[in-house]
Amino acid sequence: MDIEIDYNPSPSETFFISVSINDRVAISFDYTTKGHRVIKQSLIEEKDFPKDAKVDGEWDALIIRDKKFIKKYHVKWIDMGKKDWVNNEIWETVWEKPIPEQLKDKLLYYSQFISDNYKDLDKFEDKLIEFEDLLSKEITKYL
Repeated sequence: MDIEIDYNPSPSETFFISVSINDRVAISFDYTTKGHRVIKQSLIEEKDFPKDAKVDGEWDALIIRDKKFIKKYHVKWIDMGKKDWVNNEIWETVWEKPIPEQLKDKLLYYSQFISDNYKDLDKFEDKLIEFEDLLSKEITKYL
């Protein structure tokens, strides 16, 4: 399972977690200023991020694959309503649904835990198994 998590060390009240369904589709759990929702996103275009554009946000993201930390990278974002320009990709929100409160609390916990410990995740395989199981169960509700 490929999971992307916005770097979100403790303490925090927000998170963004995205799970790849395939190369062009993701289910994301968004508890940020943009919304408190579960969204399905489609990659609609790949093109260079504009050098002179007004950037709406910047942060770091973590890539987790098969319970292993792969990399941390920097993100630049332009909010275009139902579309988001993220680095060199434009993603469109296909649908959105409210995020359940109980799920929000669990995902916030895992987002912070992984962000706080990403360099040593190999010591926490049990937590990553729990996290992947939770995401798998939730994603099947939306496929």
